[in-house]
Amino acid sequence: MDSLNIYIDRLKNDEVETLDERIDANFFDIREKELNLEGQVGIKGSAYLTKEHLVLDLAIVADINLPCSICNQVFTLPISINAFTHTVALEEIQGAIYNLRDEIRNAIFLKIPSFSECRKGKCPSREELSKFLKSKNNLPFSDLTL
Repeated sequence: MDSLNIYIDRLKNDEVETLDERIDANFFDIREKELNLEGQVGIKGSAYLTKEHLVLDLAIVADINLPCSICNQVFTLPISINAFTHTVALEEIQGAIYNLRDEIRNAIFLKIPSFSECRKGKCPSREELSKFLKSKNNLPFSDLTL
């Protein structure tokens, strides 16, 4: 998809490329058994050159479907990456075209929490699990005095 391509030769002479894209989530090919993107991914930001690097400053917004860590029901979690900065050495870019797809995909994966709970952290099944959790407060420094 050309909208995620950065053409290095267009950024010479201190030019800045502004990005403001809405890309179909299927383009990023995130289709795990219990994890997938939904709708569109919003990408805003800029790309510019320094002496030896391409610099990307982006904001990324996406919705991802994943199972609740408590009840295991699939729910949609909004992912928002407000300040994503990535640099690439110009010598690593083949053919003077850099595609952002993999970097955006990786940034979304890194933002997915290891523990996610439906209903904004208020899963109705949490009460059922409370009997299996230790109710004793563990305060290891409670005996210390200052």
